[in-house]
Amino acid sequence: MEDVSHLITQKLMAMAQAKDQQLLHAKRKAISGLFPYVLWQEQVGQQKMLDALSRAAMTSDSVRSIWLRVGPYLCTLCNNPNPPSLDQAIVLGSPHVSWRIGPYNENMVTRWAAAASAVPYSEEDGQSVVDTLLQIASVDSLRPHIPVDIWAWLKKRPTFPPVCHGRSEGTKGDVVRHVRALGDIEVLKSYFLLVWSEWDFVWVDGFGEMCTSIRKDFGGIRMEGHRADLIERLDHVLGQLNWGFLKEHRPNLRERNIQRAKEQYGELKKVLLEVDREAMDVLARTSPGLIPFTR
Repeated sequence: MEDVSHLITQKLMAMAQAKDQQLLHAKRKAISGLFPYVLWQEQVGQQKMLDALSRAAMTSDSVRSIWLRVGPYLCTLCNNPNPPSLDQAIVLGSPHVSWRIGPYNENMVTRWAAAASAVPYSEEDGQSVVDTLLQIASVDSLRPHIPVDIWAWLKKRPTFPPVCHGRSEGTKGDVVRHVRALGDIEVLKSYFLLVWSEWDFVWVDGFGEMCTSIRKDFGGIRMEGHRADLIERLDHVLGQLNWGFLKEHRPNLRERNIQRAKEQYGELKKVLLEVDREAMDVLARTSPGLIPFTR
């Protein structure tokens, strides 16, 4: 049995390293079908296969279809007592289940949060946790059950891939309002830095809430450093909004969505610069002889 596990692990790692999209797509059902066996491996202390499966799935363009089949297993895991050895499986699989349409409840959110709190931090785990967090937050019935301390994961600012469901769903107005209500400016800034991306435009109601947040939460002299970080991020996003570059990495991306993103991020930057100038004007009035800093 150990030889079989070793062989499967090697094959998964080889596919991930080769980045052979045709092979990964052809084998997507077989890869996802390994999940029950991977869970058993985890319970007996063998984590290498889970790592290999995760790498293969993340490398594949079919990542969503590979992980979607684990939804029922994760539902069972999160609704029943399970050993800590399965925490990693829950964390890595959670971003890829349909939180919006599945039979998911408070128990699943609580068990997922416990698993996230227990795993040692890595870039991959951070990406999975924050992606899942934003997806859960976009579901009205699940959002109230998110433990407050989980939001601190946003401060780790993991890197998201071009296709990220948490990032795209996580800019809805209710999510922006919820993050603002946490009262933690570092979490709020990190949230904006994560969801502002050349790969996604912002939901209309979320865009309005972001403009309001910039004016109310990031105004004043003391917020200058935070505004500078946000402006730098927007400059980067606007610089990446190039049709040729984006089309190469996401063939299904529509040009009108890129134009929409340009308009939204351009307006967000405009609001930030206005708030910044207002703060500098106040500083100049309260400090005679000081020349306002202009961008």
